[in-house]
Amino acid sequence: MRLFLICGLVLLAGCSTRFETPSELTSTDRLVSGERRLVPVLEFADGEALAAIDTLHVPMVELSNGAEFDAALSEARLDYLRAVVSREICQRFARAGFSILPAPEGADAVARLEANITGLRRSNVATTGLSRAIGVAVPGPLNPRVPIGIGALGAEGEILTPEGEQIAAIQWASQNHLASGGGITTLLDGPDAFSDLADATELASVFADAFGDLVVEARADFEAIDGDTPLGTCDAYVDSLRTADAD
Repeated sequence: MRLFLICGLVLLAGCSTRFETPSELTSTDRLVSGERRLVPVLEFADGEALAAIDTLHVPMVELSNGAEFDAALSEARLDYLRAVVSREICQRFARAGFSILPAPEGADAVARLEANITGLRRSNVATTGLSRAIGVAVPGPLNPRVPIGIGALGAEGEILTPEGEQIAAIQWASQNHLASGGGITTLLDGPDAFSDLADATELASVFADAFGDLVVEARADFEAIDGDTPLGTCDAYVDSLRTADAD
C-alpha cells in the first residue's frame, strides 16, 4: 500500500537527478534556474531571435565526451538511444512549427539544434519485469513501479544561428517516474519496453518536451514565423540505423 501511495504522489513528476558531466554547450553564461514539468533545469532562450527562424538543422544527438556509460552497453545500443532522442527532439520541434532538416544538405544557411546525452543510468531488468507484473494487476497507461533500479537520463541542447550565436539552451537530467509506462510490453513497443534502456528511451520524450516548451514559450511573445516538417521526416534517425545494420 505504501508503494501505491508513493506512486500516487509522483504520478506526474519526474525525479531530479544529476550527472557530473562537463558541459559541451558553446556557453553556459546566460543559463538560469527553471523548472520543466516538475524537473529542475538550467535554461536560456532569446524569444525574438527564435521567432525569426522557421527551419532547424537537427543532426543526430551525440554522447558527451565527459560522460560515463556502462561498459556493458554496446556501441550499437548507444547509437539506438542517440537515434531515439534525436527522433523525439525532431517530433517535438516539428509540432512547434519548425521545418526540420535531419540531413546536412543546405544546413549551413539555417539555425542548428545540437544536443548531447550527458548521462545514463540503465533500468534494472528484473525490477522492471516485476513492475510489468504489477501493471497487469493494475491496468492503465501508467503502472506502479518498484522503486529500485529505475533508469535515468541526462541531456543538454542548444540552438545556434548560422553564425554560431546561441539563442536557446537547456541542461536537464531526470530519473523516470515511480509510476510510468516503463515495464509494460505492448505490440507497438515490443520487448524494448522493458529492457535496460526502457526508462532512458521513455525519458527521451520528456527531455524533448522540456526543450520544446522552452522555445515555444519564448517565441510566444513575438510574431513568430512557422515552417512545416513533412510526415515521416523524424523517422530518418532510427531508419538510418536500420539501413546501416542491413548493410
